[in-house]
Amino acid sequence: MNLIHRYVFKGAFVTSIGAVAMFAFLLLMGAVVKDMLDLLAEGHMTIPIFLRLIQLRFPDLLVYALPVGLLTGILLTMGRLSAQNEVTALRSAGVSIFRLSSSVIIFAILGTMVSLVVNFYYGPRAMASFRQEKEAIIQKNPLSFIQEKTFVRGFAGLVIYVGDKNGDELNDLWIWQLDDENMVKQFIRAESGEVRYNQDQNTLVLVPYRGSFEARDPESPEDFRKVRTALSFEKTSLVLPLDEIFGKVTFQKKLKWMTFQELQGVESDALVEMSSSNPEIRKGGKERYHKAKMAFHEKFAMGFSVISFAMIGVPLGIRSSRQETSANLFLAMGLALGYYIMMMSISWMDGLHQYRPDLLFWIPNFIYQGIGCWLFIRNDRGRKLKDGQAGVPKENTN
Repeated sequence: MNLIHRYVFKGAFVTSIGAVAMFAFLLLMGAVVKDMLDLLAEGHMTIPIFLRLIQLRFPDLLVYALPVGLLTGILLTMGRLSAQNEVTALRSAGVSIFRLSSSVIIFAILGTMVSLVVNFYYGPRAMASFRQEKEAIIQKNPLSFIQEKTFVRGFAGLVIYVGDKNGDELNDLWIWQLDDENMVKQFIRAESGEVRYNQDQNTLVLVPYRGSFEARDPESPEDFRKVRTALSFEKTSLVLPLDEIFGKVTFQKKLKWMTFQELQGVESDALVEMSSSNPEIRKGGKERYHKAKMAFHEKFAMGFSVISFAMIGVPLGIRSSRQETSANLFLAMGLALGYYIMMMSISWMDGLHQYRPDLLFWIPNFIYQGIGCWLFIRNDRGRKLKDGQAGVPKENTN
């Protein structure tokens, strides 16, 4: 029997590792296109920094790739065993489905332990470092973010367009200053200009030359009849604090980027604030406490999704009896998509504390594990009924 367990374990392990690598690669490519490719293409980072950011992004994506990759590997392995009648042969030898799949469940438990470690330690640390290094790139070389023939919208409250750029010298400079509702409140156009960075004060200085300035009416900025007469100037300057443009230099971690110990610290601090006599402090502490609870349970539930996917993947693989990679791949993606949609829907309930959304994160796991147990019992009972019927002699009608 140990030989059978090793055979099933090895097949599930090899196939799952390949599937996890495939899904991690796909997720990583999506993250690269979204967060890093434009910075690399515009020369804001070097190749070593680009590779470093990819390395930091990988652990966070592994949390999502591990469950669906393991599910795909199990479906492929069990589907192949069933399609080649190996499951039937083992059942004929008296091996139950529960016993046959025990090695896969052990593999899923190991995967759950890996997922929890990554979700509560390596993933948050890597993601926080990724955000810090990315913001450091922006703050280290802010001048490079002004590109020619491009509407630059990366600066809060500003839209900048430069027709031509040569180093820090600008030609055909357009500057739109926006209000809190992203409406244009001031507009500057200049023949030329230059941009300088004041490192001591951490400010960006734009110096337009030979241009015009117009201001919109604060009450109705879109009413061009109320635009003030454009004023010409020979030289002017705009001092832009980078703390306001890119956010404060002090990095603020999101709850989902915190480790197990950091989440516990947030909960403890929130409990202290909840005991305060000040109603505002008490309200803020209650809000932080519930948000920390949601982040804590979401991470735990995502870790245990590996077992949930394994429990539903084993009987589905045997029942479908498919060894085709594409069919099992689409089945795994469909199951994973359904799970993640449920988790995302629950995360939207972060303001409804009376419904305990932190505990609702476990519902998708219970659903998948319940369906898996039902399929296990049904497959095993159905096989026993067939075996029993096969042992009953047919009645002689002659």
